[in-house]
Amino acid sequence: MTATVADIIDALENWAPSSLAEDWDNVGLQVGSPKKEVKRLGLCLDLTPQTLKQAVTQKVDCLVAHHPLIFKPLKNLSFDSWQAALIRDLIKHDIAFVAAHTNLDSARNGVSEILASLLHLKIERALLPSPGASLFRVSVYLPKGYEEEVRKLILETEAGVRGAYRGCSFAVEGQGSFYPLAEANPALGERGKLNLVSESKIEFVAPALALPRILSLIKEKHPYEEVPIDVIPLRGHDFRFGLGRVGELPISYTLLDLARKVGEVLDTQDVFVVGEPQRLVKRVALCAGAGGDLLKEALRQGAEVYITAEIKYHQAREAEASGLGLISVGHFESERVVIPEMARYFRTWADDRGCSLEISALEEKSPFLRAF
Repeated sequence: MTATVADIIDALENWAPSSLAEDWDNVGLQVGSPKKEVKRLGLCLDLTPQTLKQAVTQKVDCLVAHHPLIFKPLKNLSFDSWQAALIRDLIKHDIAFVAAHTNLDSARNGVSEILASLLHLKIERALLPSPGASLFRVSVYLPKGYEEEVRKLILETEAGVRGAYRGCSFAVEGQGSFYPLAEANPALGERGKLNLVSESKIEFVAPALALPRILSLIKEKHPYEEVPIDVIPLRGHDFRFGLGRVGELPISYTLLDLARKVGEVLDTQDVFVVGEPQRLVKRVALCAGAGGDLLKEALRQGAEVYITAEIKYHQAREAEASGLGLISVGHFESERVVIPEMARYFRTWADDRGCSLEISALEEKSPFLRAF
């Protein structure tokens, strides 16, 4: 079996649904046809002339990158611009390009969660929950005897999760009534009369990103011609999904020692600290990539230290005045940890489906070089 670009996009949707992307972002297929066959998949953080050259040499059919090539609508395709030149070369060499950006940041086992696991952080929640993780209460009415089918579907999806518990639901029994018209085709009861049947109502909570799948699965299994389902928005979010992560380290570190550990984990010497170096810290907020704008969220969550990239000067002063320790690392260094996980994910995905797919993690480096 040979995968297509559409299959690659579906695989990404299962890991990092596009509904998790921020509203300013641009994710998904940006260049190419979803029908194109993919025998070799390339992975990178950024599409650059260097990564594209490797993709051409290795005969890559589809590139999946963390950072989008196209953020805003293009006004022209003048090949004097680096962006348009890359688009031209992608088309010339028939290479599809797919971006998984803030949806991959906010996903479970996404960029920030991988960074947290490398530091052995016991994760409590996302630092900033995703709008795509807003919660809904789903109520399904069905005839007696079908309850277990629905419970299995809840267990198979991201619905019905409460902390460390999965498959959470509540059922009550009652009596349903319906009057099938002449054109109806009822699974139970008779046309032209009021029917009374024993039914159950099963309720569970689901994040917005899980709704399409769980509702589709229920409708496939439900015996009724018209499936009675109520979906009610709730105030709150599923805190497993969102930007950044908050949690506690297994032991306390001095701020300086934690900065050294971060440097070791990310294999970089470019680590900067704001705050008292010998202060002990254990409760950590972190956000891979440019997370300076989430500094106030880190304070709200009671973090003792915040780890992120691209901290601005005034943000560092704010953290200093607020007593929040800061560890600042490079944007590239904080996010490249996702590439090995992407390779593992697509390898498992392809093996499970019997797809013949070669996967290549392209070589790349930070645009910033040490001057001395």
